[in-house]
Amino acid sequence: MPFSVFYSLTLTAALTTWSPGPNNILLLSNASKYGLKKNLKFMCGIWTGSFSLMLLCGVCTKALTSIVPGIRSAMTCIGAAYLLYLSYATLKRLPPGEERDTKEPTYKMGVFLQLINVKIIIYGLTMFSSFILPYEGRPLILLLFAFYLMFMGALGNILWAFAGNVLKQSYERHYRGMNACMALLLVWCALRVLGIL
Repeated sequence: MPFSVFYSLTLTAALTTWSPGPNNILLLSNASKYGLKKNLKFMCGIWTGSFSLMLLCGVCTKALTSIVPGIRSAMTCIGAAYLLYLSYATLKRLPPGEERDTKEPTYKMGVFLQLINVKIIIYGLTMFSSFILPYEGRPLILLLFAFYLMFMGALGNILWAFAGNVLKQSYERHYRGMNACMALLLVWCALRVLGIL
């Protein structure tokens, strides 16, 4: 793979995985509520799910597009609906200490949320089909790229969780405004996934 392609892959990966997405916004919100330490299991779950998805995307990209040509459009619509649901749930979140069924984020929750995260599925399919598979097809190289793509996402997750941890006290005082901002970011993500923005 030429360096210019690797550079483009890295830039695209950073812009995609570091932008507001379901897991990044949940990390921001959860870290502001529970702290960074209690989010580590959740982040590890996200990373496990991400690595699994990147492996699947690397192996299945060509097969999926040839077997089900319209899958990307369907996934886009489902993903946008999912993001809008998360936006609504974020907006309706009760103030800290008043939530009835408060559940700390878990490893399983992180894996599950990542495995159904359409943004990451589309990201993986795009990265492998556009940047990686035209140049590399060896299993070990695909494995390394799957790890690299997961690592780029992990850096973004850490940044968002750290921001949430730093903003914890502010969140406790201004939860409505912060939830509204996070909800709007999720709406923005949905519009972006649909290609409207």
